[in-house]
Amino acid sequence: MNRYSLHCTVITGILLLAPRSLQAVEAAEEPDWWMTPQRLLQTNLREIDATMDTDQYVREVQDFGANVVLFNVGGIVANYPSELQNHWVNTHMQGDLVGTVLPKLHAAGIKMIGRFDFSKLNEKYAYAHPEWLYVSEKGENVNYNGQVHTCLMGGYQQDTMFKILEEACTRYPLDGVFFNMIGFPTRDYSRVLHGVCQCGNCKRSFKEFCGMELPKHDGDPAVLAKLEEWRKLQIDNQFQRVRETIKSIRDNIAILTYTEKHVDIKRQESSHPTGQEPWRDAHRVHWFFANFPDKQLAMASNHFHEMIFRHSGVAPGLHYRRNWQSLVNGAWLDFYCLGPLQRLEDRAGLKTASEVYRFHAANEDWLLDTESAAEVGVVVPSREWVNRDQPSGTGDDYWGWVQLLSENQVPFDMVVLSKTDLKQYKALVVPESGMIVPQESRVLDAWVKSGGKLLLSGKMPGGLTCLGNPALEKTWPQRHSMYLRIRPEDKAKLAEADLEDYDLSHLRGDFFQYASVKGNTPLLKLVHDVTYGPPEKCYIHSISDIPGLWVGEFGLGKAAILPFHVGAMYKEWGNQSHPLLAIGTLDKLLHAGRRLNVDTSPLVQVSHRRDPEGAFEWIGLQNHSGQVLNVVHNPIPVGHIRIQLRTDKPIKRIRSLTDGNELAQRQIAPGHVEIVLPRLEAFEVVLVEFD
Repeated sequence: MNRYSLHCTVITGILLLAPRSLQAVEAAEEPDWWMTPQRLLQTNLREIDATMDTDQYVREVQDFGANVVLFNVGGIVANYPSELQNHWVNTHMQGDLVGTVLPKLHAAGIKMIGRFDFSKLNEKYAYAHPEWLYVSEKGENVNYNGQVHTCLMGGYQQDTMFKILEEACTRYPLDGVFFNMIGFPTRDYSRVLHGVCQCGNCKRSFKEFCGMELPKHDGDPAVLAKLEEWRKLQIDNQFQRVRETIKSIRDNIAILTYTEKHVDIKRQESSHPTGQEPWRDAHRVHWFFANFPDKQLAMASNHFHEMIFRHSGVAPGLHYRRNWQSLVNGAWLDFYCLGPLQRLEDRAGLKTASEVYRFHAANEDWLLDTESAAEVGVVVPSREWVNRDQPSGTGDDYWGWVQLLSENQVPFDMVVLSKTDLKQYKALVVPESGMIVPQESRVLDAWVKSGGKLLLSGKMPGGLTCLGNPALEKTWPQRHSMYLRIRPEDKAKLAEADLEDYDLSHLRGDFFQYASVKGNTPLLKLVHDVTYGPPEKCYIHSISDIPGLWVGEFGLGKAAILPFHVGAMYKEWGNQSHPLLAIGTLDKLLHAGRRLNVDTSPLVQVSHRRDPEGAFEWIGLQNHSGQVLNVVHNPIPVGHIRIQLRTDKPIKRIRSLTDGNELAQRQIAPGHVEIVLPRLEAFEVVLVEFD
């Protein structure tokens, strides 16, 4: 089933404002509505925002281009007249804020996800129930601005929380629920560490779980490992109960929070206040869908710099980058600010964020029901990446490959061999290839044998046979002054004109020397006999016969290995010889035969998606030219981008989605068209429709 298929909508009546004790609520029946990419706007309401102009609020949501809002409903503060004890009702509210805003949103075709935070309880109620509260390693409760930290294992989160959810979800036709500050927080808002909760509930449960005493944050590593295992189990149990409770009320209420299990949509926040790698958010989307293809992702572009600067916005250009990378990879758009738009005091980022939203809204016919058309997959070894969205220190090779593929306009997906269907990929790249386990090697061997093109970066994986299973003769450890000699015959086979100026490429890190195997072709030569000081003695003494690249055929496919971490080389040093060798191996030695090639600046990142029914496909382009050090400015336009697309289908029309204009095209070979995009501003989608 296609993840992004748009479900049929059956609208039923919405009954609001009836007496609470008699109210029977019916909501719009849209099964799995959240799987279609949505446009979420979170205006995280403060108590004082209960006095806002609610009509203006709805107009602002519409003008922004959002079709879902994340709206504060209950928990720390109830924005409706709750009848439950221990549920603080907003003292700034007159009437019923949720009950007033929700019908106005639904009338405008906008869904509401209710926001709840059960991590804290008003001090008026907290100290009457000490057994509900978090206890620090000093034996103290934590009271922050009158809100006292609760514990997941206490009665408030184990009992009262569910009563609040039942009250809110039966009284109002909420389209979803969101939970903030889940799990076992150990710090307050000032980032002061208070440590592992030492309440009686935690102590008893942990002792029953493993027979150990509850540790403190700096305790024995073995016990802390057990603590982490126990915490995950408790969070899992809690959200299983949450799901059962919510879905028993109405199955089409979406569950959104920061965990993966028992939710429909995972929420993450893109909150680094300055420029990171331009493709960081695309990576997060790739990682999530590779691991959880049956769920959706909302990657929030945070308006503010940091928690301590909630009223000050990040550089407007960051919102282009963050939201666009969600849009072109099939995830939700998500923008998060403090308070309603009408009360923001730093509004500079609203234009760039809403520009992407309005583009998405105007082009839903082309953007919602799509799937990846990438023909290259980047394999993530399960041993390193299970349940992670960030790499460890050994991830530099991966990040370098992400960079060099992105800069060379090669669209790619992240591949998890135990979960991903490999049929659509013509080529697979494996960074940190030595981390592949034998079970994964068998999957790769079968794929290559059937016609796939495999490129390894690093050490030969255990159990892999598609390159003849050569013996490892020596590992050359990291040292000063090692190089690869790029000979004329290497340049001829790699067919990279830009290699003309490179007769060598430097090496850093481990290099793996393998014995020759019949049928494999060696290229490049290791240069290790080099002196590097003083200058009078800096020269190459000899060139070895040790190959720096192997390529061979296997069944219907081919495989190659660069026996060093070429991605890590590029990430650390930025020398252009490394991507030239990598892309040359992919395209010229392995003959990956990619359908899409884009000739433009390395500051332009490309994505490629298609209609599952074959009616159209599109090329998404993002301009990263605005970043200077850690500041992201609006990008400088890039001109005259040439796109070459190979297709056997008759083309009906090719046009830009930002302005609707048809684009110049010419047939350069049978089934091979060249498209010219005259100008790229911040982003673009080039739509190719077929007859």
